[in-house]
Amino acid sequence: MSRLTSLRAVLPLAVVLFQAAPSLAAQDATALLNDVSQRYADAKSYHIEAVEERTITSDLIRHWDKTLTTAISMKDGRYRYEGHSGMGSSIVVSDGTVRWDYHPDDHLYTREAASVSDPPDHIKGPEEMATYNARFLITKMAHMADRVKSASMLHDQTISVNGKKVRCYVVHYAEILQNSDSTLEWDVWIDKSRKTVVKTFSRGKGYAPTGAGGRMPRNNETSILYPVVELDQQEPSSSFQFSAPADAKLVAEFPLAFAHVPAPVDHVDLTGHSAPELQLTSSAGQVTKLSSFHGKPVFIEFWATWCGPCVDLMPALSKLYTETAHKGLVWISIDSDKDSTAADTFLAREHATWPNYHDNDGHYGAVLHRGGIPLGVLIDGEGKITFYKSGYEIGDLRSAIAKLSPEFTSVGATSTKAEDTPAKKVE
Repeated sequence: MSRLTSLRAVLPLAVVLFQAAPSLAAQDATALLNDVSQRYADAKSYHIEAVEERTITSDLIRHWDKTLTTAISMKDGRYRYEGHSGMGSSIVVSDGTVRWDYHPDDHLYTREAASVSDPPDHIKGPEEMATYNARFLITKMAHMADRVKSASMLHDQTISVNGKKVRCYVVHYAEILQNSDSTLEWDVWIDKSRKTVVKTFSRGKGYAPTGAGGRMPRNNETSILYPVVELDQQEPSSSFQFSAPADAKLVAEFPLAFAHVPAPVDHVDLTGHSAPELQLTSSAGQVTKLSSFHGKPVFIEFWATWCGPCVDLMPALSKLYTETAHKGLVWISIDSDKDSTAADTFLAREHATWPNYHDNDGHYGAVLHRGGIPLGVLIDGEGKITFYKSGYEIGDLRSAIAKLSPEFTSVGATSTKAEDTPAKKVE
């Protein structure tokens, strides 16, 4: 057989394979997103930098802003978070022994012993907003695939990242949103060789409330470039050192820019009351009554995947679950997501194995007077609520569990840096 004849015989097969490739790639889009998300979720240490540009438009407005964030964390408790935006800048650094908080625009900094919290644990002023969000860079990537409604592969692209050419898979997907009137679609560029995200672009259409109770439509476009993504890296010690500039002043604490917001007058605290009956229905249709656990203490967590503080609290709750479930504490979570699959995927990625129920019509929340989330509800063996708090700190929950009975006493004394992160913020 001649070489030309052989080539003619092979060409039809090559054409068939080329034509089949896009269909196969489309089927693999969701699997690729899951693989990449899991890579971030499994990382024990990380160094991520992001450059975000956001544009909000409507018929009458156009707003653009840019934010630079850096998140570096090592499994030995050292960390560095930076945020720079139009609202100001701040830096939080810990070498594992000492923690520094620095406000460059105010030329002020604080110095204190490194705490058990993984900062920033709360926001004192607008200049800290971007730094607070930097802490969630790894979480956003780890749960990127949890709320995918549909996904498809676009044509591969080579883009420039930090001066280097990077060959990328490009995935397009639609996200499941809590607000049914809003839409959000994403394009994600994934480094082929490292399976890390190097760029994202999202476009959405939503509504902003007006003073008269109406709604104004607006469009959102956000582009994020990740010039640095290092997972399970060995970071140099210099990343966790801070030298105060000559013009910076050491202060005991920063001026408080955000005034305390009191709880609403209709806030209900059920502490000390008997727990109401709940009939919890699983996805399989099985009904479990809360009263069926009488004689055992029960902890109920109200949460959602779209709630940042809830997501941030979940690793600490997972650790506490492993310490208390075998001692007899019953764990239940109730999500407020629009689609229950988002919550199921999230919990699976976090290796949280307690039963979760989906509050599709808000009934469970209404029974327990749920306001903001995360909301933690602890019920003793006699059915009395002993802990009822939104935006709680994990240390407060530990203390409440320790008081249930002698076998739980040790729980109140246990804490680690990664585990004792307070939620505080309520959504």
